[in-house]
Amino acid sequence: MRFQSHKLVRFEALLSIFSVCALGVQAVAADVKSLPAPVFKVGDSWVFDQTLEKGPAGFSQQRLDLKVERLNDSTMVVGIKRDGAPTAYEDHIVGADWSQRHVVDGADTVTTRPFTFPMSVGDSWTVDYIDPIHRGAQTSDHVHRTYKVVGWEDVTVPAGTYHVLKIEADGVDTATIQSPAVAVGGAIVSAGGATSIAHTQRASQGALTRRTYAEFYYAPEVKNYVKSIEEQYTPDDVRVSREMRMMVSYNKPTG
Repeated sequence: MRFQSHKLVRFEALLSIFSVCALGVQAVAADVKSLPAPVFKVGDSWVFDQTLEKGPAGFSQQRLDLKVERLNDSTMVVGIKRDGAPTAYEDHIVGADWSQRHVVDGADTVTTRPFTFPMSVGDSWTVDYIDPIHRGAQTSDHVHRTYKVVGWEDVTVPAGTYHVLKIEADGVDTATIQSPAVAVGGAIVSAGGATSIAHTQRASQGALTRRTYAEFYYAPEVKNYVKSIEEQYTPDDVRVSREMRMMVSYNKPTG
């Protein structure tokens, strides 16, 4: 019995050493120097909880379903809808690196690029474009973003705990605002008669600046971020909006 006891102790010690070594190998494997692009399949799907805060009182929350509907050489069609809604998915064309694009002045333009593959710690890239679309008094918007890969860390979301690559983004949006011409007329009646008064204000342009900040936590095994935070600030560094997404589940296509 004593001999068996010694054998058991040695076995447990070896098992403990093996476990530590295995964890070390997993950590090294996870912190790869260069992260390759994900390989998507039709049917890859994700569920996210999205929270939107606006100002000191605005708050809304919803659960969103995302699903890869179609794949092309450099883009894919991703369907999005509210979780559980009986309606069909609303299809969006996005880059195979999760970049977003719009047609600006007739050219296909990248407007958001949270990842660039292959991706390594220390990598950085920029997105810079002018959006000429009129939105109310806004006549154009100059968007500038600088992204940087910060490093590996562990993040816990409703779907579980993941070893992720963190990307941060800082930016400035400068919108051009058009003030229309204004003409005001009136009359003042005095004892000696009526006096007409007119005032004209010429059209003018101004600028509205917003600072932006974002964080993306990319998990290779789910081919997507598991958490994202996007914020907007006034020039006085007062936050005016915050959108956060956290992954609830990821499902691989069968077959």
